Amino acid sequence: STYFLPSDEEERVRLNRQNRFLTKNVCDGKLICVPLTLLPGDEILESATGTGIWLLDLAKDLPATISLTGIDIESHLFPFHDHHSPNISFLSHSVTDLPKSWDNKFKLINQRLLTPALTREQWKSAIGEAYRVLTPGGWIQLIEAGPEIKLDHSGPNMTRIVNSLIALHDMRGLVHDLPYIVDQLLTNAGFINIQRKTVSLSPRAGLGNQDEDSANYDHQTIFSLFIKAAKKGLLETHSFESEEEFNKALKETEKEWDEWALAGRGALWSWTVAYAQKPEAV
Repeated sequence: STYFLPSDEEERVRLNRQNRFLTKNVCDGKLICVPLTLLPGDEILESATGTGIWLLDLAKDLPATISLTGIDIESHLFPFHDHHSPNISFLSHSVTDLPKSWDNKFKLINQRLLTPALTREQWKSAIGEAYRVLTPGGWIQLIEAGPEIKLDHSGPNMTRIVNSLIALHDMRGLVHDLPYIVDQLLTNAGFINIQRKTVSLSPRAGLGNQDEDSANYDHQTIFSLFIKAAKKGLLETHSFESEEEFNKALKETEKEWDEWALAGRGALWSWTVAYAQKPEAV
């Protein structure tokens, strides 16, 4: 597998925090970012659902007459059956090869942070499959990291870690510049009304956010937890001579972020939100 993140209980907690951080700070608190009227019997798909947290949160806001489906190639992180409402189902499927019976089925597809998983060809397949299974007039909404990190101001340790991330993507054939090509991917698949926005956030964005365990998780915490989760893959790039050296570089990076925030330098990382519609008449 090209995917370089783990699939354990620690990762479940990380993904849930990350997802809620993105909803609150990148999507203005909205789970659905597209102009959509949902009717009884409509169906929503989350592609690469992970822990299913987006669907679980969405189910609280929607009537049980809306059917929610989450798919992921890895089922380890799916919630237990007794932890979610009966209108949600979780299935093991690849985003690049959805069931043939799903033509024109879903009113909305949500997909977040698949950059660590898909090659360029797989992205084409995934977007094409999303187009196929959407109803005419249905929408897809995507969130990915990027497009840019201000390396010219970020300090040597941050630069080193980001360069090792890029090297890991290259080594596995993954796409680290997705925000620059997402419009073209959507257009080539047949989507219209493509809209994309970049949300730039400072390291301290979201400070004071708390999850149900009252754990704080601001932007730099989310980023730091992601780097730790990616450690095994990053060590494979030989950007660091040892795990000890990696841990030291991350600790020094966190100091650089603190200095950045204290100096009030503003945004450091950005996120891309893109959404697009399948034409009414196909």
